[in-house]
Amino acid sequence: MGAITWRRQLSVGQPSIDDDHKHLIEYLNELDAALAAERFQPARVAKILVKLLEYTKEHFAREERIMQIVRYPKFEEHVAMHRSAVRMVSELSNRFAIEPTHENAAQLYKFTADWLVRHIILMDTQLTPYVRGVWA
Repeated sequence: MGAITWRRQLSVGQPSIDDDHKHLIEYLNELDAALAAERFQPARVAKILVKLLEYTKEHFAREERIMQIVRYPKFEEHVAMHRSAVRMVSELSNRFAIEPTHENAAQLYKFTADWLVRHIILMDTQLTPYVRGVWA
């Protein structure tokens, strides 16, 4: 699959949001490493998924709070995307919980990694002019 590398295009320019995104990428890279391991360990994957899901919810809450502070005009649309992603990741996680296979874990990784990078580049970077200098 391949690890995700933090790069300039992923920066929103607001330290707490950028730090959150870096942590999310770290969790995804942990998941990638677990999937690439010689021996698949569902319990290891499950632990990473719990951390990833919890941190994602915390991050969305922080990001949404910042969007409210700066009166981001696309707030409702952005929140709807967050909710949709949480629903999809929850469904994929439930599928993995029921059937903890490498394939189900890989589907979860692929969706989450693709969604996160695309969302940061296409949506979160639109926050940049609104959030620069906001320390929340």
